[in-house]
Amino acid sequence: MQLIPSLDLLDGRLVRLRHGDPAQATFYDLAPEAWVARLAAAGARRIHLVDLDGAFGRPRQGAFLRFPATFPGLHFQLGGGLRDRAAIQEVLDLGFDAVVGTLAVEQPLALKGLPGDRLIAALDLKDGRIVTRGWQTASACASTDVFESLLVLGFDRALVTDVGRDGTLEGPGLDAVAQVAKEGFRVQASGGLRALGDLAPLARIPGVVGAISGKALLEGVLPLDDPATRAALEGAA
Repeated sequence: MQLIPSLDLLDGRLVRLRHGDPAQATFYDLAPEAWVARLAAAGARRIHLVDLDGAFGRPRQGAFLRFPATFPGLHFQLGGGLRDRAAIQEVLDLGFDAVVGTLAVEQPLALKGLPGDRLIAALDLKDGRIVTRGWQTASACASTDVFESLLVLGFDRALVTDVGRDGTLEGPGLDAVAQVAKEGFRVQASGGLRALGDLAPLARIPGVVGAISGKALLEGVLPLDDPATRAALEGAA
């Protein structure tokens, strides 16, 4: 189990949204590069980046694209607004370890032939349904149909967000995570992480390999100088 820091960028600034709602945004006066450097010094091995401008259909951020070259010792995965095969391939060619996205949900066949170990399906659940487009649109397909399509194509990595818990510090959505993991996915759990103690119940779910945290790390709820936090950041994914 690995603790994976999340950096969300909106209008060029670090931000956290509550329930994925841009009207409930908290901005942080901290340069993204400086925060990545602090996370790396604290032991982070993998970092999850979210381009919220891209997710909401605006021009994509460029700030994230230089991170793999600037921090060659880190593994980066990028999501947000990557809605066609060409955009995904471009990001992979820039040195990102993996791409996270909902194209796997909307058009799984468009990804056929891409390396399965570098694609992470964004399975964002709200009231039991998969949602896309910045969590604003419910998928027309049943969740089980989406799962089956991805697995048949060889894509077994998923980032699962319980949207109702994201940015709340109310604890992770264990039911949503378990729902996806039991289908055979290797899952990164996202949303609601509030303490290192939340990692233990996640780790007990077969198939869960990581837990993503944004707000708890940014606001010091999970202190970077705590040896237990460092151990979690250095954990195996």
